[in-house]
Amino acid sequence: MQVLRQPSPTCLLLCLLLCVLAFLVTCTEVKSVIRSVTLSVDPAADVERGANLTLTCAVDAAHSGGVMPAYQYSFFKDYEKRELARPQPTDNVGRVVYSIPSARAIHSGKYQCKVVIDGQNWVSNFRDVVVRGLQAPVLTVDKTAVREGETVSITCRADGEMGKLTFSIKDGSDEVHRKETDSGHMQEIIPLRSARTASLTCSYFLAIGTKTLQSNVSNVLSVAVHELDITPSVTVHPQTGVIEGDTVNITCSVNPHYQDLSSLSLNLMKGPKILDMKNATYSKCVLASDSGEYECSAELDGVRKSGSVNLTVRELFSQPTVTVTPTDVFEGQDFTVHCRSLDFASERIRRDDVKYSILRNEDNVTLGRFDGTYRAMAGTKTNGNYTCSAQVRTIVKRSTSVSFEAKVLVSRPVITVDERVVLGRPFNIYCYSENGSLPINYTLIWKRTVLNHSILTHTRQQAQFTATVHSEADVHSLACGAQNYDRKQPLMSSTLKASVTVPAQKAFLTVVPTPEDIVEGHDIYLICSIMRGTPPFTIKWYRQDDRGLLYTNTVSTNSSSHTLVGVHNENSGTYYCDVQNYGSDRALSNKVSFTVNMARWKKALIIGACLLALAVVVVVVLIRYRAKRARVSSGSKAGMWSKRPPGPAHCSEVGDMEEPEESNVEYAEVMHSNAVNPTLVPLKKGTDTVYSEVQTSSQGFVY
Repeated sequence: MQVLRQPSPTCLLLCLLLCVLAFLVTCTEVKSVIRSVTLSVDPAADVERGANLTLTCAVDAAHSGGVMPAYQYSFFKDYEKRELARPQPTDNVGRVVYSIPSARAIHSGKYQCKVVIDGQNWVSNFRDVVVRGLQAPVLTVDKTAVREGETVSITCRADGEMGKLTFSIKDGSDEVHRKETDSGHMQEIIPLRSARTASLTCSYFLAIGTKTLQSNVSNVLSVAVHELDITPSVTVHPQTGVIEGDTVNITCSVNPHYQDLSSLSLNLMKGPKILDMKNATYSKCVLASDSGEYECSAELDGVRKSGSVNLTVRELFSQPTVTVTPTDVFEGQDFTVHCRSLDFASERIRRDDVKYSILRNEDNVTLGRFDGTYRAMAGTKTNGNYTCSAQVRTIVKRSTSVSFEAKVLVSRPVITVDERVVLGRPFNIYCYSENGSLPINYTLIWKRTVLNHSILTHTRQQAQFTATVHSEADVHSLACGAQNYDRKQPLMSSTLKASVTVPAQKAFLTVVPTPEDIVEGHDIYLICSIMRGTPPFTIKWYRQDDRGLLYTNTVSTNSSSHTLVGVHNENSGTYYCDVQNYGSDRALSNKVSFTVNMARWKKALIIGACLLALAVVVVVVLIRYRAKRARVSSGSKAGMWSKRPPGPAHCSEVGDMEEPEESNVEYAEVMHSNAVNPTLVPLKKGTDTVYSEVQTSSQGFVY
């Protein structure tokens, strides 16, 4: 068993002290509430450059007492999260100051401050600060006089400005250099390459947010640029009367003062080509193509000067030309290729001195004689590109290429149609030759009569004609001709072989049996016949009263039928048929009307019924007549028989049979006014039964 010990007095005192301290801490906890944070700018938010700016951040806060919490201040600019400063309050915990001495344009922007108390963040409103004016830069140069191509060192300073500056140096109105720096000044070496008095200035740009500020222009410095006399002179020899084959010398020279400078460069150019000179002289045996302007360029220290001279070289002989005669040559015909130079320098050569060579397809095989003529028969082998060259001594000139292709006579044309030919309707006719040089003249002919012409100038094209015929013989009399050579007769095709459709005409409707013999219950045949036309036919039967289609059939014969099975009276009406084939719009038949008659057995039945009814009437009349006579006789005899009527006659014929005894029965005659036969009615009279013939009236009275 474990014994519990009493705590010592020291432990009890320590626990009591801890409880008191916890109570004191709880009771002295400080609670803070920030009411507002404001930012102010002194002396003003819009100042000139060089002013001393003071930004004051003040906070209005309330506390619950006890130990004052710590205030933490921060300043920001232009929405950036980066802190400008984190100053500490000096005399007043509720305000802090951020100073900007000698403000510059770079300090312009939107400022904001933030206060943190016991974990609470509170920011002020934004304040726009504008610092106006930029420092005017100062320009200096190391030289005020230079020679073309020399350089000057230019320095532009704006040491009082802060931020990233972009300096611009101008020579008059032309910007010659631009540089960006954050040191407040820039230095650059600039060459001056043209003789003049240079006016140098500088300025700079400062970017603040989305705006760019430009400073005033610096002081102007004048630098005298003296001309560098290296303009070359160009001479040509001989200068005039130069003819192809002559040797021409072109010399380029400069001021002797600069002639020996190793850095001096001389170049002779003709158009885009630099010519090779030796000792500043260019020599060549010239051609007419060497005519033109020659430019000599001298360059020293980046300065370039040039001079030029014109050279005219007359042709010794002109460029040859190639001609082919005749112009239109068909296969199998002769043709001639001519090569000629039309002009030549008669003071130097004769026409016979020019030697010609004719070439075909660049095969380097000379054709014909040196007099510039080549004759041959046109064909596939002679087709190609012909060129020629003319030569005098070492000068050779080539002509431009001329293409030659022998024309092909037109082949026999083929005449076709792309659809069925319908008599009386326009249709298209096509005529085409597989071979033949263009243009080809096609002609449509009917029985040696020219109907139409068509000239085609494109390959794989067919001549198209439109015609209308009214008989099959006319169709097969059509043909076409093709011609591509004027001195030849047209080459004729065969006559047109095409299927001809005759439109359906004169449809006729026949009814079997005849309308007079049509009886209900029988079948009726509606036969539609076509008098003229080309099958197949599409035949439609209609009933005029219904205005509806009864039946459609396509046949390859000139007639077809539709059967009305087991007709009745409702089949009576007017019928017709409609016929169509490839070329027919519609061919309507005649209209046939009929009425379906009643069947004969029905007629006989009706007649028998009528006769029976007549017999019944006669019998009734006879009975009524008899009844009247019976009433007359009943007046004297009381309408009673004294004894029963006789039995049936056949009973009396039985000889050996005894008539059975009957009880006394009396009969009464009852008359019916509307009955055919009298009726025997048994009457009780005592124990005996009496039969009476009773006549009954229409009202049911018994007489």
